[in-house]
Amino acid sequence: MEKLYRHFPDKLVRYLENYSSINDVTEIRMRADNIIQFTEKGIIKQAEKMFITKGELEDVFFSMCEYSQNAYEDEISNGFITLENGVRAGIGGEFYHSDTTDKYLLRDLRSLNIRIPSDNIYFYRQEQFFEKNPVSTLIIGPPHSGKTSLIKIYAEHLSHSNRICICDERREIYVKNLNCDVIKSIKKSVAISMATRTLNPQFILCDEISAKEAEEILSAVNTGVGFICSVHGKTLEEISRVRGINMLIENGVFKRFVQLSDDNKFTIKEITDV
Repeated sequence: MEKLYRHFPDKLVRYLENYSSINDVTEIRMRADNIIQFTEKGIIKQAEKMFITKGELEDVFFSMCEYSQNAYEDEISNGFITLENGVRAGIGGEFYHSDTTDKYLLRDLRSLNIRIPSDNIYFYRQEQFFEKNPVSTLIIGPPHSGKTSLIKIYAEHLSHSNRICICDERREIYVKNLNCDVIKSIKKSVAISMATRTLNPQFILCDEISAKEAEEILSAVNTGVGFICSVHGKTLEEISRVRGINMLIENGVFKRFVQLSDDNKFTIKEITDV
């Protein structure tokens, strides 16, 4: 959180420094000319008397872009920017399509939703959670359940004795100095193909897979690569009905399913081995 302070107005920094439950904040929502909101353990709370103007919101945004909006053009075109340590800011406002760049460009910024990775994941570090011979695993959970955090823990653990590659499309997973390969800032489907062909990984890790990546994942598995992935959903039954994901399950891509709780307490609800 402290690394974000340099982007914020002084009044918000002072407010956060004195906020008693700051460690439970997983989102900061800023809307032009409105009250700032925090999300704590899935509950939205108003930041009392903490009003942000349109100009202040734009200052935060430009600071997050390091005062070079063009450098973040690709991310902005997809509705977000990624900051230090996997912090991601979703962008709300008016966009327009550029015929010259074939991208969606931001015309009028109206809101930022800053998502902050949680530190409340100490229970994942229990060694018995990880087996000596790791298997392809799919992590299932709704928003704010800890999927990305658990992917990071897997990356740290597996990197000690395995060849792993992180396909980090939104730059949320890779941690500096982690002993692994990483492909950042390109679509996961492309990165998976690149990693398989050129980096010889034992495991590829990627977050929030969808039907777009299913074919590439299946192709990579057929060459002997394992996967540690996450997907949005509440239950194994639910995600088994999702196009693309069901193909991976039916083809036996994943040998373990880790279902996270939806109670915003960052706990593992169930582990299923197949």
